Amino acid sequence: MTTLTLTACGTTKARLEKAGTAIGKVQAGVNLAPWPAWCSETIEHAQLNKTTDVRILLRRERRVTSKLNAKLIVCAEYFKKYAELLTVNQNAKAPSLIIK
Repeated sequence: MTTLTLTACGTTKARLEKAGTAIGKVQAGVNLAPWPAWCSETIEHAQLNKTTDVRILLRRERRVTSKLNAKLIVCAEYFKKYAELLTVNQNAKAPSLIIK
């Protein structure tokens, strides 16, 4: 019986927090643009082939990791620029994402 009560309290607390967050966003008047889909796409690992030399596989994986790091830098710069725009104007449009 106690577990049931605690579960209900947890559910109520979660609902209140969610409602409070929604009310806060509306009252703040800040409308965030959606995160660019490109920033949340995953990058696949290098193709694993048992017959290929380990050094070649490592080089391939490093290339993939370099691509991922470059992508993270672009997305971080996008977020930083967007945050700067929002400090000036709460309803600023999202900046364009420049993919290098």
